[in-house]
Amino acid sequence: MSSNPSTQQTQPLWTFAQSRISRPLSRNRIPEAITGDVVADLRFYGTTIPADISQEQLQTLEPGQWLSADLCSFYCNEVGNTYLEGAPGREKDLVVLHSRTWDLGRGLGGAPKRIRSPGATHVLEHKYLVFPGNDSGNHFFLCIVIYPSDLLYEINPHGPIRTVALILNSLHDLKPRDPQQKIINILSRLTGGRRIHEDKLHEIEVYQPLMPQQPNYYDCGLYPGFFLSIFLGKPDAYAAHCMGKTLIEGSTNAIWEHDEIKFSRSWLKRLVMASARIRQAALDFSTDIPPPNVV
Repeated sequence: MSSNPSTQQTQPLWTFAQSRISRPLSRNRIPEAITGDVVADLRFYGTTIPADISQEQLQTLEPGQWLSADLCSFYCNEVGNTYLEGAPGREKDLVVLHSRTWDLGRGLGGAPKRIRSPGATHVLEHKYLVFPGNDSGNHFFLCIVIYPSDLLYEINPHGPIRTVALILNSLHDLKPRDPQQKIINILSRLTGGRRIHEDKLHEIEVYQPLMPQQPNYYDCGLYPGFFLSIFLGKPDAYAAHCMGKTLIEGSTNAIWEHDEIKFSRSWLKRLVMASARIRQAALDFSTDIPPPNVV
C-alpha cells in the first residue's frame, strides 16, 4: 500500500468488532464451568448472533444425544466460514444465519434489528442465504435460499426473479409445514427496510429433494452442517441437482457422501472443545485492549 495518504484506501480491508469476551457467569475458569456458563461460541463472518455453547450443552456432543440449536448452528457457521476462507471473492456468495431465523417464518419474536455487523454486506445481497430450521421443535433441517438478492429492488429493479429455496431434510416424515409461506415471511422480515419485489414473493418455489435419511432420531442436528459442507463443494451443481435441472449421477447416499456423516459428531466435539480452549486462553491474556473478532 502506498505511503501517500491521498492514495491510501479509505475503507479497511476487514471490519473488526471490538468487544471483550465475557467471563463465565460463575466466574470459574472454563474447565471448571457450571450450568449456564458459556464455554465456546462461533459466529459466521459478519453476523451479530453467535452460536453460544453453554457448559450443559457439552454432554449432548456424546453419541446418542440430540444436539442443541446452538450446536447445530455452530456446525453450520464453521462450514460457512471455511468456505469463505477457501478462495478470495466469496464474501457475496454466502451468508449463514442462526437456526432461530426459522422462527421468523412462524411469527415468533420481532423482526431482528441487526443481523449483520456495521459495514457488512446486507443479508439479502448474497447468492446463498443459509440457515438450519426446526419446524416441529424436535427435528433440524437445512434451508438454502438461492438468489435472495434478486428480490432487492435497488439491485434488480426490472430483471427476472430467480429466487428459490431448498429444504434439505434427513427425515422426510418430518417435513416443515407450509415452507413456502414461512420462507416468504422470513425474507420479508430480513429486509431491514430495503424495498423488495413483494409482488413476486408468492412465486418463490421451494424444492425438497430426495436426501440421505438418518438411521435414528437423534442425529438430525448434525445433518444441516454436513449437507452444507457437501453442497458448498460444488454449489451450482448441487443447486441444479436439487431443482431437478441437471441431475448428478449416482445413488442419493453416494451423491451426498452419506458415509462420511459418521465422523461429524466427533469432528464437531473436537471443534467445540478447541474453541473452549481458545476462549480460556483469551481470558487469561491480560490486556486493556479488547480482542478483535474479524467479521
